[in-house]
Amino acid sequence: MSLYKKLKIYYKQEEKMWIKELFINDILIFSVISSLTAQLLKVIFYFAQKKKINWRLAISPGGNPSSHTAAVTTLTLLLGVRYGLGSPYFTISFVIASIIIVDALSLRREVGEHSKTMNEIFWGTAWGKKLREVIDIKIFEELIGHTGLEVAAGLSWGLIIAAIDIILIQ
Repeated sequence: MSLYKKLKIYYKQEEKMWIKELFINDILIFSVISSLTAQLLKVIFYFAQKKKINWRLAISPGGNPSSHTAAVTTLTLLLGVRYGLGSPYFTISFVIASIIIVDALSLRREVGEHSKTMNEIFWGTAWGKKLREVIDIKIFEELIGHTGLEVAAGLSWGLIIAAIDIILIQ
């Protein structure tokens, strides 16, 4: 068999391996589950409060709980448990998680507040109505960042999902 055919067979096997590795990577799977279920919880919490379903919340970047915080919390905790708190995997994940959480609490929350103000100007004033006649202005997304409670809820949810992985898998 030629070297070309051997390499072709080898790479075909390698192509299939990475797909298998994705589906057996419990840290990735549980981090995604953490994020997706946190998004679903936003819809459930809204329904419990308002008695109506708002499916738009399932893809909203803001709201309670913070799905970004939940995902990075699950990821960081599982990497710490699996590889140790001194590992480079945990270190990288911890730094990135810290950045994401601070961003959700500060920058993205501030952007949401600015959006509210701009919506009030463009949609709640006579000046804004005149401006909308000249240029096309869309309604700005207001639910972008998180309150401290929403981030804490995301962190708690991430810990719960990580604990489920630790109990079931590790």
